[in-house]
Amino acid sequence: MVDAIGSVTSKVMARIKEPSIDWKKLTAEEIRDYLGQGQDVPVAILKWAEEISKLTKAPDDVTYEMVNGKTNLDEIYQILAVSENEDTKEKDANDKDETDTNTDMNKAQAERSVLQQGGTGLSEQGKIFMDKSGAAANDTNDMISALMATLDASDALADSADDIVKQTEGRAGSIKSEYDGLVARAQNQSSEPLTKAEQERLKALGGELTQIGTAAQGSLAGLSSQAESLKGTVSGFADIPQNALDYGAETTDIGLELMGVSEDKRNSVREKANAAAGVEDGALSVIRQNSKIRFGRVMFDADYRLGIRASRQGGADMDTGAQGEAQRAVAESKVETNAEKINVAKNDIQSSTYVAAKEPPEKSEGTKTDKETANDDKKAGEKDITLADTSITTDPNEIQKRKERKGLA
Repeated sequence: MVDAIGSVTSKVMARIKEPSIDWKKLTAEEIRDYLGQGQDVPVAILKWAEEISKLTKAPDDVTYEMVNGKTNLDEIYQILAVSENEDTKEKDANDKDETDTNTDMNKAQAERSVLQQGGTGLSEQGKIFMDKSGAAANDTNDMISALMATLDASDALADSADDIVKQTEGRAGSIKSEYDGLVARAQNQSSEPLTKAEQERLKALGGELTQIGTAAQGSLAGLSSQAESLKGTVSGFADIPQNALDYGAETTDIGLELMGVSEDKRNSVREKANAAAGVEDGALSVIRQNSKIRFGRVMFDADYRLGIRASRQGGADMDTGAQGEAQRAVAESKVETNAEKINVAKNDIQSSTYVAAKEPPEKSEGTKTDKETANDDKKAGEKDITLADTSITTDPNEIQKRKERKGLA
């Protein structure tokens, strides 16, 4: 790049546009150099370079492409942090720099590390992280509200499954009793064979049971699909309360540092706060115990006042995160329980109608045709006498065969 600039400065040039220059790969200083040499710099690139030049703490080697044209210092450092983390992941574990301290950092710690490396002052860090911590806590409160709606929806699904079972049993009860009676007579060696009218009646009853059971199992399958979706929703919330805990802890740490609390004491507070995570007011009580307010410093030291606000807000936001994590765990358990209730309802429908729930096909297997499925069921029935005898049939010949297999005829 230096050679390219040198070749341009060796000539006296009017304002021209050099098509070979990739402006997005240049730093703000390089762009200004080209501008001074008469190059026609694209408006968006020039505006970016001018804004970057105004930032006293912007990295000298940053290019338009590296930061996607961003000019906000906080956003720039976040983008650079992500890029640095991605580069680190690509390195072989044996080649990693032993001084790299980002390996075990959470998102909040990594972002603060970038600010520190960029020279951002402690008070400015405090303001930035109070905003981040507050936003994470707000997200957690929004999540808690969403969890309430999710739980209501989950409970409604379980109630619907229970209603389907009750309605189905009410419709199928007398039909099943009559059907079972005719089947028992047909299978009883000492009973007279079923008359033709009774055989037709048995066939009709079996059809009714199949119709009722199929409709019920179809409705339950729809409820199961919705239940799985709700489980996914709750699972997707996992990072939200954790962010409130992480950003709250980092904000608290900055606040205590602004108040002049020693590193050892801050580490102790952090350990106790982490241990209290998930316990209501646990983290905040630790902060209160370790942030004694001195009247003189409150009056005359702005950083100290900022530290008090940051440490208290961080502790409160950690409490919000802990509450969110606890409620998410409860919701996860409740949604799972309600999903299992729907599965139990499927078994109840099978017991009352002899129609089993159809399991979703394995993704690794091709979709079978109805004929192939019927053949599989027939083969299974031939291998398993119990299965064969519990399947619905009105064919007297089949009934006779079953008697013979059991030694009853």
